[in-house]
Amino acid sequence: MELKELRDRIDEIDRQLLPLFLERMDMTSKVADYKREHNMAILDEAREREVLENKLAMLTDKSRENDVYEFFSCVMSISRDAQTRALYGMDTVKKLDDLISFGERKENPRVVYAGVEGAYAEQAAAEYFGEDSDRRPVRSFEEVLRAIESGEGDCGVVPVENSSTGGISEALDLLTKYNLYIIGEQYVEVNHCLLGNRSASIRDIKTVYSHEQGFLQSSEYLKRYPNIKREVYYNTAAAAEMVAKSGDISKAAIASRRNAELYGLDILAENINYSAKNTTRFLIVANRAVCEKDADKISAAFVLPHEAGMLHRVLATFAHGGLNLTRIESRPVCEHNFEYRFFVDYTGNLADENVRRITENVIGQTSEFRILGNYRAGEHK
Repeated sequence: MELKELRDRIDEIDRQLLPLFLERMDMTSKVADYKREHNMAILDEAREREVLENKLAMLTDKSRENDVYEFFSCVMSISRDAQTRALYGMDTVKKLDDLISFGERKENPRVVYAGVEGAYAEQAAAEYFGEDSDRRPVRSFEEVLRAIESGEGDCGVVPVENSSTGGISEALDLLTKYNLYIIGEQYVEVNHCLLGNRSASIRDIKTVYSHEQGFLQSSEYLKRYPNIKREVYYNTAAAAEMVAKSGDISKAAIASRRNAELYGLDILAENINYSAKNTTRFLIVANRAVCEKDADKISAAFVLPHEAGMLHRVLATFAHGGLNLTRIESRPVCEHNFEYRFFVDYTGNLADENVRRITENVIGQTSEFRILGNYRAGEHK
């Protein structure tokens, strides 16, 4: 058959499918009415699982199982969307308001970051808030979040992922521990240098100090020097400061070029990270969410019930709603063995009704859901 004949046949099949699909959606509306009258949840996991199993059992050609599963999963996602509109109308924000409370962006905030002057986090703070911003260092990521929660600071800067080494697990875990919100992000180009005291050479170095991310991102370079001992330090810039204060030519630090200038160190080797496009994404967090008109990125965390295909259903819900998932990562839920919390970033603004509705559909499929923030996406370096 010619291509036109094939397409004409597809169009004819679609004409037959359309009235059946519309009839199914009419039934969906009646189901929504029943659920409203009996105060029932939109998602009925057992029913959806039964529908999928029944459809797959009808197949004689088992090679089409994936196609059929995808098709009916999509149909049921559309049905859930319709039921959400029927049950909540245009006011789906009611549920979201239980999860997130929006406020105003604070002028001239006190900005808290982990490390000391010269840390990449301080650079992120300066680039996001301006060189003249009020920046205050603390020792750890957790101290940053604790300071914001307690009111000692207004905004915090925390690294969440690196283009070379992926997600920073400590930061992800802390995001769910503290009741804070992401209000922005800043991408910082990371170029590590090996820094030593004046007159030192690489041959003199016996121990090198850096944050674990500095070691990971410079791992290829360090393979050249297997005899050099590595000591994890709480911050790259703090490691540079410590090496400088020691005056010991056998000690070196992996940190940024700026630290050589700040602490009077020599650059023994530069650009030692194994990726030339080494970039770290920093989150700007506050104790109240801010959703501005140009916000176009949403971060959320959720836990799914232990049911087959649940992650697939959630991802299909995002896809059906036209919301682009830009990141998904999982972390263990400490209180429960082999249970995972998913962290996602997706496009959209919660002031948009479609974004709200799709988010509501996702919420209905999770056992735990939290909006982490709705903010303007940063520019990649």
